[in-house]
Order: sequence, then C-alpha cells, then structure tokens
Amino acid sequence: MVKLFCCIVGVAGSAFSVEVNEGKTVDDLKEAIKAKKTNDFKEVDADKLQLFLAKKGDAWLRDNEDLDTLLQSEIAFSSYLHMRASWKLSKPTLFGPDVSLGEDVVHVLVVVPVGAGVGVGQDVSMDVPAAVPMGPNVNLSSCEDLLAFLENDMINKEAIVSHPHILESDSLQFQLVGREKALMKTAKCFLNIIARSGTAGTDRTKQVVPVCSGISGLGKTRMLEEGGTILHAMGLDPDHVVRVIVPYYNGFSPQPVEETMPIAASFSWRLLYRFFLDKNCALAFDKWFKLRLPRNGGRLTLSDAIEVIDCKLRRPVHGKEKLYLFVGVDEYQKIERVKAPRSDPDSSLLRELVQAIVVYLCTKSSNLVVLPMFAGTDLDVIASDSIANSSFYVTERLPMTLLTLDQVFTFVESNADFAMLLRQSQIRRHLFMLGGVPRWVVEYLLELRSCLQGGVVSLENINNCYDDVWTNFVDYYLRSPLVDLQTLVRLAAFAVSGVTVSPISTIDGRLKWSRLRDSSLCLLSPRKSSTCDVRVPYPLLANIGSTKSLATRAERDFATALNDMSEMVDSTMFALQPWQSWEMFGACFYAVRINALLVLGHSTATLGDLLPGARMSEETRHISVKLVPSRVVRCAEAFGSLTPQLISNKFNQQEKYDWTSSGCIAVNGDGGAGVDIFFALNDAVTDNVVVFVDQRKRQFGKFQPCHAKEYLGKLSVCPDFLVARGARLVRGVLNCVSLSNLATYDVPHDCFLLSRNESEQFHGTLAYHPACTPFISVNSACKTALKSLLRGTMKAVDEAAEAIVKKRNEPSGGFRNSEDVRSFIKFKRLKVDFDNEYAAFSS
Repeated sequence: MVKLFCCIVGVAGSAFSVEVNEGKTVDDLKEAIKAKKTNDFKEVDADKLQLFLAKKGDAWLRDNEDLDTLLQSEIAFSSYLHMRASWKLSKPTLFGPDVSLGEDVVHVLVVVPVGAGVGVGQDVSMDVPAAVPMGPNVNLSSCEDLLAFLENDMINKEAIVSHPHILESDSLQFQLVGREKALMKTAKCFLNIIARSGTAGTDRTKQVVPVCSGISGLGKTRMLEEGGTILHAMGLDPDHVVRVIVPYYNGFSPQPVEETMPIAASFSWRLLYRFFLDKNCALAFDKWFKLRLPRNGGRLTLSDAIEVIDCKLRRPVHGKEKLYLFVGVDEYQKIERVKAPRSDPDSSLLRELVQAIVVYLCTKSSNLVVLPMFAGTDLDVIASDSIANSSFYVTERLPMTLLTLDQVFTFVESNADFAMLLRQSQIRRHLFMLGGVPRWVVEYLLELRSCLQGGVVSLENINNCYDDVWTNFVDYYLRSPLVDLQTLVRLAAFAVSGVTVSPISTIDGRLKWSRLRDSSLCLLSPRKSSTCDVRVPYPLLANIGSTKSLATRAERDFATALNDMSEMVDSTMFALQPWQSWEMFGACFYAVRINALLVLGHSTATLGDLLPGARMSEETRHISVKLVPSRVVRCAEAFGSLTPQLISNKFNQQEKYDWTSSGCIAVNGDGGAGVDIFFALNDAVTDNVVVFVDQRKRQFGKFQPCHAKEYLGKLSVCPDFLVARGARLVRGVLNCVSLSNLATYDVPHDCFLLSRNESEQFHGTLAYHPACTPFISVNSACKTALKSLLRGTMKAVDEAAEAIVKKRNEPSGGFRNSEDVRSFIKFKRLKVDFDNEYAAFSS
C-alpha cells in the first residue's frame, strides 16, 4: 500500500490522505478519494474527478501557506501532469518504486467539476482534454503555402532566426572553459552526420546524436549556445550555418494543443516558431500555438518543416550549396509533459522524437544538413524509456564535469569588467566554495558587479552577495525533496570515500544512483566496467560539515572532519603559503576518507580501497586495517625514532593524544624532516599497529623510478617503541606536480606512490580542491594563479601575467623551465621577478 496526500483545488488546508495499492490505477485512486471524502463528493461521480500530480519539476508541493495560496488561485494546469485514469500508480512518472514521497508534502491535486459545490469548481476543459488547433487549414505538403503562412505572421519577413539565443547576454559574456572534450566529441558526431548526409538507407545506429546532461547549472544550455562555435571550429562557412535552439521551458512550456498531435509534429511547429516567429511576431509562443497553429497541424512532418526552412535559406544564398542547420533541444526531459499521443504505448515521447530525428538524418534529403544536439538532466541509460539506450539510434554522452578553480578564474578573467574582482581574496574563496557550478558562479559575479564602486566591493557586500546566491541557488540544491538529511550525508560520504557505484544500484536500498544523478544531485563519472565515481559540488560537503543535528556517531565524526577541512584549509586559502595548505589538506583528507568509509558501514578497509589509484604492490593492496573515527592534530613533536606514544597538541601542549590508537591524523611538528603526515591503524588480521607516513614531494620533469626509490628510502624510520612491538610501517610519497614514468617500476612492499596521473582517482571529489596541489603550471594556469609566482607592483604583475599567457598561446608554445621564464621577462623588459618555488612546467 502507498499513502498519498491529496488536496482539493479551491479549498485551503484541505490536505487528506488515502491509502491505495501501488498496483492499482488512477481510476482506482479516484474511487478511493471519493470514498474518503464521501460527504464532499456525494454529488460527484468518481470518474468526473480530475487528478494532477502535485509536482513542479522534480519537487512535490509543500503543505504550507504557499500551497493554500496556490489552491485558491487560478492554477495553470498545463504545468502539472494530468493523471489519466488508465495509468498504473506504479508508473515511474507517478509513484513508482524509485519515487520518494517525501515528508510534509502533497502528491495529488484534485479538481472537481463545475457546480459540484466543492472547491472552486474549476473548469479545466482547456487543459483536459486537450485544446483543438484554432488556426486556418494550410496545405502542409506545399512548401510555398507553408512558407507563405509563416511569413504572413512575420514582422520582418526577411529575418533569419531573429532570436537565436536562450540565455541572456549577462551569461553569454563569459568565455566557455572546461568543456574542450565535450566540444571535440560534439564535432566528431557532427562530422559523422555530415559525411553520411544525402545517403539513402543509412543505418540509424551509425548516426550518433550528442547529448549534454548533468546537474542543474552545469552549463548544458551554454553548450547549445556554442553550436555555432563548434561548427566554425569544424571549418564550416559561417554564411552557410544557421543555429536554432528549441526549449521546453521559460515561455516554451508544453501547450494544451500539443496533446492532439504526434510529438514529431508538435516539435516541428516549435522549430518553425523559433526559426521564423520568435521575437518577430505579434503573438508570443503560447498565444500563437493557441490561436494560429493550423487546424491540420498534426499532419506536419519533420521533413516538411526542414524543407520550408531550406526554402527560406535558399532565397538569399542562391544555388545548391550545402547548408547546415544546428538544432539544439533544451530541457529534453520535459518533453514527456507534452502528453502527446504515442505511436507505441511502451515507448516514451522523448524516444519517439529522437527516433524521428534520426530517421530523418538517414533519408536522402535536401542539401540542408540537420545537426541535432540534446541538453537536459535525464541520464538514465538503463531504463527502457531512456534517451541514451535504444536499438533504433545511438547517442554520445558529452563529458560535463564540475569546473576546477583554475577554470573558474579563467572565465572570470575573460571579461575585463569582472577580472579585477579576483584581487580580493574573499571573492576567490567564495568562488571556490561555489563548487565549480558555472551558473552559481555567474550569478555571484553579477551580484558583485551591482555593488562595485571604484573597482572594489566592500567586504560586507561581498558576503551579502555570496549569501544571496547561496540562498537562491545552493540551498535549492541542498534541500532536494528527493532525499532526507541522512541520504545527503551518505551521498557526501560516497563522493569522498573512493568507493565506486553502479548506476542501477541504490544508495539506501531504495533510491537508485541513476535517480540521484537524474535529479541533479550528483555526477557519475565512469571509471571501469559498469562502475562510476561519485562527484558532488563542494557546497554539499561544506553544508554537511556545518550540520550539528546528525543521528549517528559516524555521521557526526564525518561532519567534524569536513568542518576541520573548512576551518584548517578553506578559511586560510590565499593567505598561507601553498605548501602549508597542501600539507594540511592532506591530513584533513585522510580524516575525511576514513570517517566517510565508517559512515558507509565499513569497519575495515584494504589499502587498495583506502588509497585508490595509488601505486602499490598486490601484497600491500590487500593489507586490511581497522578503521576508527579520525581527526587532525597539529603535533608539537617531530616524527622519528624517538617519537613517543603520547603526542602533544602544538597549540596546547597540555593536551595529549595516544596517536597509535585514538584516530589522530598528525601533522608533523617542526624539524620533522622527511615526513609531513603520520597516523596509525590496526591490522585487521593480526591487530598489530600499522603506521602510515606521508611525504609530499615536488619533482620537476618526469617522476622517475630513481626518485621514488630515493624518497621512499628516506622514510624508513619508525618510532622505537613501535618497532619493539612489531609494528608495520607503510611509506607513501605523493608528488602532484608532474606526470610519472613509473609504469615498469615495481613498488616495494609496504609502500605507495601517487603522481599527478592518479590524483583524481585517489582524492575523488576533493581532487577539485585547490589545496590538493600547491603547484602552479606555468603553461596552463590562469592569470590569477600566475600572478602568485610574480613579484612586483600590481600593474607590473598584471602586465607580466598577460604577456606570459600571450606567449604560451603562440605556435612556438610555452616554457620548458624557470630559465625560459626569466629570459622571457628580461627580453620583454617586464619589471617583475619570477619566484619558481611552486612553479611547474608540465602542461
């Protein structure tokens, strides 16, 4: 049985619950509602009740005062899913097994017929059943007639896509960064389509359609906006390229009239409206669809629509040159809300539309080549109705990752109106805390610009702007109705634990990982076979770290470790020397990793699982240790043969810790040569102490076997009292500055090595943390990072950083070493000194 909360439209505070078997239909639910409200509905037959899913996007409507206001207002029912009588309640779009019913929410809006004496008696006949097209009949098979009909409504009849953009100019003014791989994959798909265009009978599985998916705010719409950039980079003549984006939101939501026609027909009309009429017509999209869409509009085919676009484009071009039409489909997951009739009841509208487009690509048509691209949040490649799992077509999922801080700084620097903001360290810290989500960053920058006075924003305004963006965007992400706090804690733990997951497995025995991904709560990054790494924006970790009301000891210890990361590392970024942040980050990372595994129910872990990605022997990989709640301590003592069992807190030496059993992750004291971090865990088999020592090294050029051997050799000292007890010493060298050349190197037993190659797998989501490495790559870093290597006046440093960026973009390339940089500075007569202590030269 499932308990559903319902409310009557027109009656505030009318929420009530009904229980019904999940295997029943919506018609059965109507009967249950009538039975529960016998007095209210005694004059109403159950089948006359209209039921709507009480969801906006992926969120149930909250049972609060806002709901009372909504119930008593005129509701746009086209924004809610109409629950048809024959549908089973177990449908994935209704109350299927993966659907969380949440708390303090309502699930069903009940609309009663006019005159029933209950609620407002709303007449929803314009929404259910669907409206009928009210425009004139048009000969849709005649290109000339269809073009004449469209041009009749055009204000400027010569215009070609008068409104190509979806995003506002404020968002488009920033350079696109961090999407190079996605752009390359898109270009590859388009080149394949172009190569096969005009060839009849092409295998549909050979036409690969790019799909851009990911969490909300990741820049999917921006990728569609870059359609022209992609085609230009492919060498296509800009005069022969046209871009159209067809959205399903912000003024382009599903219209009642679309319920009367096949999805391919309604999409084709949307395409024609965007191409001919948007911002070039007296009627807005919804009004035009209601009043002008032809009565026989359901007969329009995609081929007809493309032909009339081709006809329009040929007028100024003349001849039969090959033309290219980029068609972006934005928020494709909302296509199901169109509620168009399906040709196959077991399929989805989205699948039918993609299939129709691919079928068109495989037909021998005109010299207008259609290049489609989809953007949205549906990533469920397993479900039968998924866009990315079909035997009738093939899609290419584009890699969309969170931006690194360096990439965020780069796109801020790309706009002179914002670049100066990076001079203020609090702004740089806030940009990091926004977790590499482009939309959150852009909104923060726009808020800051509104407070800019004389090139400076006051600290009070900086914090207020950050708080506003956190409230309006980050909080929305953190307060997803899909999951409770305990599940959010588990999600954060998975993201930093190094544990991989399968999209079809569950996080809590109930919610599939694919569902979390599709709901914009996380990214799943393919690792090997069918498993994925979990990635989340940093604000989730920071929010868990500041949460006090957690249920279990493991959750509280995990939150404490995350809070230590915030206080010991995040709060001092851009104020301490890079190596100091790197060392403290490493200690906090170990504490976060161990406590995350405890949250996930692991009492032991092999070193292969505790340190994923690190190079080690198979014997070392299988060493199993007992996990204990862990926390970072800055110790007063230096690690060595004389290190005692009880160590002192550097800042309060009366405070003592038994570091061999209390879960201390110790940051080595002053004079502790060779070792930066040390801690101890017990062997899960023998119960003997296993001591871990971590040394962080900077090695320029390739990380060679000789370097590994040298560094490991210097880590052989273990405290005498532990040697006497038969303790095991596990030595680790971390070098995040350069690529390694260790493929043939046999790592000694009881040792592990980490180079830049393996850093992301090792650190998980925390690989995005700027303190994960202190080194700045001269050949790829943003200008803000480069400035930290230069010494001089602000003006001189700005000029030198700009000159270095310009030089490395030249065909001759960048810099091989520090001497190259100093020679360049001297040649250009730049008035700065180059500090190479944290400079790296691998690209």
